Amino acid sequence: MRYRIVALAALLAATGCSDAGPAWRHLEAAPEARTEVAGALLSGGRVAVVGGLTADGAPSPRVDVYDTRRRRWTRLPDLPEPLHHAMAVGRQGRLYVVGGYRARDGEPSDRAWVLFDRRWRPLPPMPRPRAAGGAALVRNRVYVVGGVGPGGLARRSLHLDLRTLRWTAFDGVTPPREHLGVTAAGGRVYAIGGRTAGLGTNVAVAEAYDPVRRAWTRLPDAPTARGGGAAAAVARTVVALGGERPSGTIAAIDAFDPSARRWRSLPPSPRPRHGAAAVGVGRTVYQALGGPGPGLTASPTLMALRVARR
Repeated sequence: MRYRIVALAALLAATGCSDAGPAWRHLEAAPEARTEVAGALLSGGRVAVVGGLTADGAPSPRVDVYDTRRRRWTRLPDLPEPLHHAMAVGRQGRLYVVGGYRARDGEPSDRAWVLFDRRWRPLPPMPRPRAAGGAALVRNRVYVVGGVGPGGLARRSLHLDLRTLRWTAFDGVTPPREHLGVTAAGGRVYAIGGRTAGLGTNVAVAEAYDPVRRAWTRLPDAPTARGGGAAAAVARTVVALGGERPSGTIAAIDAFDPSARRWRSLPPSPRPRHGAAAVGVGRTVYQALGGPGPGLTASPTLMALRVARR
């Protein structure tokens, strides 16, 4: 009997029926090492990685796309200007990029762009500049949450209606914070972690915004306080990953089940990074590029983890 139990446990682990497996997979490295990038899901299961900083600290205009089916990278037209700490979402084959720090003066940008037919087109600027926040798409709106503006931490959130092309301000996250993870799942916007000042002020706060009720709901705190991390929605689960603290980058991966309002742990990353893109494709979360050490470090690493259902 004991032999059968051990054998069954080994089989479950091998087939990915527990959080112990399957492990992270190392995939094809990106063409250029960068950190503080934005990520977005494009049609056909493609992962877009936008802008960022190179290893020598130069802002990059590159937009690289990883095809998860063909397992190869291609390059899209460069951004109209180099940006880092920007925010991005994809919708119906189009790539939307908003805000970020400008290369020419290092200040937050209020510009917004959309790429389609291999051409960048300007959108109405945001009411106020914004960088180091997060973006998510719910129905026909691009939600911009958290981040930094000209006067410090942004205390209001914004959304752009893609039908009317009008920006609207609404309540911000509490506490105000930047370098947070933002994603959308089940018609809600999730904001996970972030930091309230410099490195070492990470928080574990988790919130969800309901566009119908126009209200934020406080969720149970995440198991890990992280700043410089990211969030992605996979398999009806919100996954928080990456980030940095003074002692190093964060390997722990936290997953939130919105229906059960409960957190669980996923296999830790063997190559933890901050400032990386995180994108969910089906039941798999992809983590692309980012810094392997605190501060200005850059990597071309691409990894993926299949998230088991609970």
